[in-house]
Amino acid sequence: MIWFALIAGAVFAIVDVALMLPIRFPSAAEKRIALGSAGIDRFLIGFVIGPVAAGLGWNGILVGVLAGAAFSLPTMLITRVYVPIIALGAIGGLAVGLAYELVY
Repeated sequence: MIWFALIAGAVFAIVDVALMLPIRFPSAAEKRIALGSAGIDRFLIGFVIGPVAAGLGWNGILVGVLAGAAFSLPTMLITRVYVPIIALGAIGGLAVGLAYELVY
Protein backbone atom coordinates (compact mmCIF):
# COMPACT_ATOMS: atom_id res chain seq x y z
CA MET A 1 0.00 0.00 0.00
CA ILE A 2 2.82 2.42 0.80
CA TRP A 3 4.25 2.03 -2.69
CA PHE A 4 0.90 2.78 -4.26
CA ALA A 5 0.53 5.88 -2.09
CA LEU A 6 4.03 7.15 -2.91
CA ILE A 7 3.67 6.55 -6.64
CA ALA A 8 0.16 8.00 -6.80
CA GLY A 9 1.26 11.10 -4.91
CA ALA A 10 4.33 11.59 -7.08
CA VAL A 11 2.43 11.15 -10.34
CA PHE A 12 -0.33 13.55 -9.28
CA ALA A 13 2.26 16.13 -8.20
CA ILE A 14 4.25 15.84 -11.43
CA VAL A 15 1.15 16.18 -13.60
CA ASP A 16 -0.11 19.21 -11.71
CA VAL A 17 3.26 20.98 -11.73
CA ALA A 18 3.66 20.23 -15.45
CA LEU A 19 0.26 21.82 -16.13
CA MET A 20 1.34 24.93 -14.21
CA LEU A 21 4.70 25.41 -15.96
CA PRO A 22 3.33 27.60 -18.80
CA ILE A 23 1.59 29.97 -16.36
CA ARG A 24 3.23 33.37 -16.01
CA PHE A 25 4.05 34.68 -12.54
CA PRO A 26 5.22 38.14 -11.43
CA SER A 27 8.68 36.77 -10.55
CA ALA A 28 10.74 33.62 -10.75
CA ALA A 29 10.68 33.34 -6.96
CA GLU A 30 6.88 33.40 -6.90
CA LYS A 31 6.76 30.76 -9.63
CA ARG A 32 9.07 28.46 -7.62
CA ILE A 33 6.92 28.92 -4.53
CA ALA A 34 3.68 28.27 -6.44
CA LEU A 35 5.04 25.17 -8.18
CA GLY A 36 6.51 23.80 -4.97
CA SER A 37 3.32 24.41 -3.02
CA ALA A 38 1.17 22.85 -5.73
CA GLY A 39 3.47 19.84 -5.92
CA ILE A 40 3.35 19.25 -2.17
CA ASP A 41 -0.42 19.76 -2.08
CA ARG A 42 -1.11 17.33 -4.91
CA PHE A 43 1.42 14.79 -3.64
CA LEU A 44 -0.36 14.66 -0.30
CA ILE A 45 -3.78 14.30 -1.94
CA GLY A 46 -2.55 11.39 -4.06
CA PHE A 47 -0.75 9.87 -1.09
CA VAL A 48 -3.78 9.68 1.24
CA ILE A 49 -6.46 8.38 -1.12
CA GLY A 50 -5.46 4.69 -1.12
CA PRO A 51 -4.85 4.32 2.62
CA VAL A 52 -8.04 6.23 3.50
CA ALA A 53 -10.13 4.15 1.09
CA ALA A 54 -8.62 0.95 2.50
CA GLY A 55 -9.01 2.07 6.10
CA LEU A 56 -12.62 3.13 5.72
CA GLY A 57 -13.57 0.33 3.36
CA TRP A 58 -15.00 2.89 0.94
CA ASN A 59 -14.82 2.99 -2.84
CA GLY A 60 -11.52 4.55 -3.95
CA ILE A 61 -13.20 6.68 -6.59
CA LEU A 62 -15.53 8.26 -4.05
CA VAL A 63 -12.66 8.88 -1.61
CA GLY A 64 -10.54 10.28 -4.43
CA VAL A 65 -13.08 12.81 -5.63
CA LEU A 66 -13.98 13.88 -2.09
CA ALA A 67 -10.37 14.14 -0.91
CA GLY A 68 -9.22 15.89 -4.08
CA ALA A 69 -11.94 18.50 -3.86
CA ALA A 70 -11.82 18.94 -0.07
CA PHE A 71 -8.04 19.29 0.16
CA SER A 72 -8.12 21.80 -2.72
CA LEU A 73 -10.50 24.16 -0.88
CA PRO A 74 -7.87 26.08 1.14
CA THR A 75 -5.68 26.72 -1.92
CA MET A 76 -8.71 27.69 -3.94
CA LEU A 77 -9.84 30.21 -1.33
CA ILE A 78 -6.37 31.69 -0.81
CA THR A 79 -5.60 32.13 -4.51
CA ARG A 80 -9.15 33.00 -5.58
CA VAL A 81 -8.66 30.72 -8.57
CA TYR A 82 -11.75 28.61 -8.13
CA VAL A 83 -12.62 26.35 -11.04
CA PRO A 84 -9.17 25.14 -12.17
CA ILE A 85 -7.98 24.27 -8.68
CA ILE A 86 -11.11 22.47 -7.49
CA ALA A 87 -11.55 20.76 -10.87
CA LEU A 88 -7.96 19.50 -11.02
CA GLY A 89 -8.21 18.33 -7.42
CA ALA A 90 -11.40 16.39 -8.08
CA ILE A 91 -10.24 14.99 -11.44
CA GLY A 92 -6.83 14.02 -10.07
CA GLY A 93 -8.48 12.46 -7.03
CA LEU A 94 -10.82 10.55 -9.32
CA ALA A 95 -7.85 9.24 -11.32
CA VAL A 96 -5.97 8.15 -8.20
CA GLY A 97 -9.14 6.57 -6.78
CA LEU A 98 -9.74 4.72 -10.03
CA ALA A 99 -6.14 3.48 -10.04
CA TYR A 100 -6.62 2.31 -6.45
CA GLU A 101 -9.76 0.40 -7.41
CA LEU A 102 -7.96 -1.23 -10.36
CA VAL A 103 -4.95 -2.25 -8.27
CA TYR A 104 -6.75 -3.32 -5.09
